[in-house]
Amino acid sequence: MRIFLIVLLFLGSQVSILAQQLQQIESLQGSWNFSVGDDMSWRLPSHDFSGWDKIYIQNSWESQGYEGYNGYAWYKRKVEIPDVSPKDKIILKLNRIDDADEVYFNGTLIGKTGNFLPNPVSAYSEERHYEIPVSLINQTGANLIAVRVYDLYYEGGILGSVGLYKDATARYFLKDLSGNWKFKAGNNDSYKGFEYDDRNWEVLRVPGKWETQGYRFLNGYAWYRKTFNWDRSTSGGDVVVVLGRIDDKDISYLNGQRIGSVDEMRRGSYFADKEDYQTLRAYRIPSSKLNSGKNVLAIRVWDDRYDGGIYEGPVGIMSVEAFDNYFSEYEKSKNIFEHFLDNILD
Repeated sequence: MRIFLIVLLFLGSQVSILAQQLQQIESLQGSWNFSVGDDMSWRLPSHDFSGWDKIYIQNSWESQGYEGYNGYAWYKRKVEIPDVSPKDKIILKLNRIDDADEVYFNGTLIGKTGNFLPNPVSAYSEERHYEIPVSLINQTGANLIAVRVYDLYYEGGILGSVGLYKDATARYFLKDLSGNWKFKAGNNDSYKGFEYDDRNWEVLRVPGKWETQGYRFLNGYAWYRKTFNWDRSTSGGDVVVVLGRIDDKDISYLNGQRIGSVDEMRRGSYFADKEDYQTLRAYRIPSSKLNSGKNVLAIRVWDDRYDGGIYEGPVGIMSVEAFDNYFSEYEKSKNIFEHFLDNILD
C-alpha cells in the first residue's frame, strides 16, 4: 500500500494557504466592552456589562486610558451568526493578544493560548484561531464572546484584527479531528496502544503549538492521542488520514498500527531541517483499517528546537478524491514536490 507525504518548499506560504482556507463571514473590528479586573462570572451571558468602558481593539489598553496597567482584563461583545449548518466549521480569529488569553462563547471555554498565574507564559506573537462548536451558536439571536486577557508587562490587550470565519476545508472531511487531543511529554512505546489509558493526560488544542499551551521549554519527545468513532458505511475504499504539519518529526499509529512517518531514521540524523516541519502528513490507508465504532490515533512527535507539535491543519480523514481536490485547491499552486514512500501496514 502506498502512503504519501506531501512536502512543501515555500517561504511565507503558510500564511497564504491559511488565508485561503478561512473565509470571513463577519468583521469584529471596532470597539468592544472592556473592564480591568477578573471575575469568572463575567464569562456568562447573564452578566450585565452595559456599564463597562468601550475601547478599540488593535490598540493596546495602555493607549486608551489604562496606562501602566498590567494584570487581568476582559473584553466582551455580542454577535449574531445566522444561517449556520451542522457541517460548517466556524472560526473566531483573534490575531495577536498580549500576553495570554482564554476565550468563552456563550459561557463555554472554546480556546486558550499562553498561561495565566501562577506560571504566566506570554504568547503575544501567536495568532489565535478558535473553533466555535455549531451546537453553541444561537442562530435566532445574540451570542456572547468574552475574552479574558492577562498582561505580564508593557502593552496589553487584543492587538490584531478580529473576525468570524468559515473554514473552507470542512467540506472535504469525512471526519474532522481537529480540537482537543490528549497530550503527554516524554516517550513510551506503550502510548501507541489501542487500550492504553490516557485519561490522566493533559488536553491540548490541535492544531496548535505546544509552547503556547503550557509547554514553553519542551524539546524532544511527546505523544498525542485522539479517540474517535467511525461509521464503516462512511467510506468503502481507501481514505487519507491528514495530520496537518508537525514540528518536527512524527511516527503515526492507528489502533496501534503504524500508518506513516517523517521520523529521524529518514535521514539518519536527529537534526530536523526545513522539509520536516513543512511536510503535510497525509497517510493513505484502506478504510477497513478503521474500526466500526472506537478508534485511536496516536502520534509520536519529536521536536528538535524552537516550536513543537501538530501546529497547523487540516487534521482529519478525507476520501482519496476529496484529498486530491483539497490538494489541488490549496497546496498545488505552491512550489511543491511529492515524496512517495511504499509502506505496508502490518
